[in-house]
Formats: sequence, structure tokens, C-alpha cells
Amino acid sequence: HFSRGQDPLPIGNPCPILAPAEVRGMASEAYADAAQGIAAERMATEQRPAPSMQDVPMRQYLDTLVVPSLLPGLNAVAEERPENPVEWLAYYLLKNNPMREGAAAAAGAAAQ
Repeated sequence: HFSRGQDPLPIGNPCPILAPAEVRGMASEAYADAAQGIAAERMATEQRPAPSMQDVPMRQYLDTLVVPSLLPGLNAVAEERPENPVEWLAYYLLKNNPMREGAAAAAGAAAQ
């Protein structure tokens, strides 16, 4: 049992289970060839480009690109209660599409 402020591990005595193999003074036995192990470590730690939206899971795709526009539209439909809610929602989504602000304005001007 430790009192407040007292460190459970004395300073200078790192936990040997958590220390990397090099710190413990032992060679890694994960790879028979040390050069292959070093190459694998480098590959595992290098920076990779972020996945495209085609590569992310469906839920993440919807939450990122669809839901932020769709939910306000559904709330507006619920408040307005138009005669044709699907057409009204479609127009709302076209008008409020953050990905195509210029295109939506041009479509609105052409429709008038």
C-alpha cells in the first residue's frame, strides 16, 4: 500500500517487461535476420497518406459527408411538413450542399 505522492516504482528502476529489447540489452527474436526486423520496424513507423473516402468504413463515410447535411434537412422537413416532403428535402439538400455552393446558386438562378 502506497501513501500519496509515493511512486510505486523507485526512480531508476524501469519495469523490465515494458522496456524495449535494446534497453534490456537483448536482441529481438521476432526476426531471424536482424536487418529484416529493422526494415519491418521502419515500415511500420513511416507516415502513410490518409485513406480516401472510398476506403473508409460506410458508417464513417456517412457520418462525415452525409449526416451533417441530411439531419438539418430532415429537421426542416419535420418543421415545415410540406405536401411533398421528398421533393422538398431534395431541393433543400441541393440548396444547402456545402460541397457545391457555387453550383447550387447557379442551379437556383437557372430555375427562375
